[in-house]
Amino acid sequence: MTKARAPLTFERALVRIADELGWPQVADIAGKDERTVRNWSDPDTSANMTIDVALRLDVAFRAAGGEGSPLFQVYALRLEADTCVACADSQRLAELTAVSAKEGGEAIAALVVAAQPGATPQQRARAELEAEEAIRALTETLAQVRAGARAPDGAIPGGGEQVK
Repeated sequence: MTKARAPLTFERALVRIADELGWPQVADIAGKDERTVRNWSDPDTSANMTIDVALRLDVAFRAAGGEGSPLFQVYALRLEADTCVACADSQRLAELTAVSAKEGGEAIAALVVAAQPGATPQQRARAELEAEEAIRALTETLAQVRAGARAPDGAIPGGGEQVK
């Protein structure tokens, strides 16, 4: 039976990398035995990887054709969420949601233009800029949602939806 790992955790990100690379390759990249790296993915252990190993694993994941940087993405989002905890409120979430909707709409419009035959380099550059702004806005909004869901002890009530 596969152990459930909460969303937005290093354990889940590591499993995603191992699904792409395989546990033996993850162990080789980390310079550790396979049992050790598997323990890093177990939420019931206190074992952790170093930042240098996380960097190497994210790079290898991308080199193997994986999309994104699973460990970095968890780190970046948790940094934003943990930074927002002190100021989490519904008004701020509403403001960020409005900005996300605006930026998302602008990104979609620019991407549709850039996808047309004969799109100019300027139109493609505009699409990249708008997409980057939308990602930034959504990341801030997601961080605020996560920060607002935190219990006083910093835990996420219910741990989020568990996915196997």
